[in-house]
Amino acid sequence: MSPPTVSRTDGWLALLNPFSGSGQSEREQLARRAGVREVVFGVQDGILTTMGLTTGVATAAAGAAVAHTTILIAGLAGALAGMVSMGTGAYLAACAERDLKRSAIHKERDELQTRPVEEHQEMVEILMERGVPEPTAHELSRALAEYPKLWEETHIEKELGISSDPQDSPVRDGFVMAATFLLGAVVPIVPFIFLTGIPAVALSLALSAAALLLVGIGKAWIIGQRLWVGGAEVLGVGAGAALAGYLLGVLLPHLFGLRLPTG
Repeated sequence: MSPPTVSRTDGWLALLNPFSGSGQSEREQLARRAGVREVVFGVQDGILTTMGLTTGVATAAAGAAVAHTTILIAGLAGALAGMVSMGTGAYLAACAERDLKRSAIHKERDELQTRPVEEHQEMVEILMERGVPEPTAHELSRALAEYPKLWEETHIEKELGISSDPQDSPVRDGFVMAATFLLGAVVPIVPFIFLTGIPAVALSLALSAAALLLVGIGKAWIIGQRLWVGGAEVLGVGAGAALAGYLLGVLLPHLFGLRLPTG
């Protein structure tokens, strides 16, 4: 029994359809990976921001009687403020992106109804940019137009570069960013609850470095990067943040003539 034949048009339609069979599965996998990356970046940002803050304050408060309390309060305040800022920022950004996509999709759907000739020509140009000969591009565009749903989905996917059914969730994005930021921010603060002075700073830096290394390895594993490269990259950024915090803690008091009480 001979295998079923596939016409040239059917073959191109299968390639053009962004929601067919295995493509859908790959799309879902990519979406899940993108969600995990958001978690990784939220934790990373929480660690880096709070580590830089606590390092800077610890350096500026060195030798002061209030150093321990000052660092702890500054770290907690920074963590909570960062959680609110990152959460609301992620929510508003997701809302803006969702509204932009919906507006673009609505406009494209309206143009498909009111300007079919122009939309046909746009599809022909899209196909020709991908190496399809002009006669074949016209043939494929007319074939697609016979399937309204596929015609609409293909235009939105190929012309706008977005899904015809965006699944954005601003509330979820905001919550995930806030929660993961706070989770990361806790790491540099914990040592200051139990220790003071240099031991607290040293343990805070060590825990932050270990956490950043793990975050980098996790990110590398998710995106298919070499584990040691991902770990070293994030750890290097963390070291830079700690150094910047230290330098700011040393320089700013001298620049502005600030002095913390010594007892």
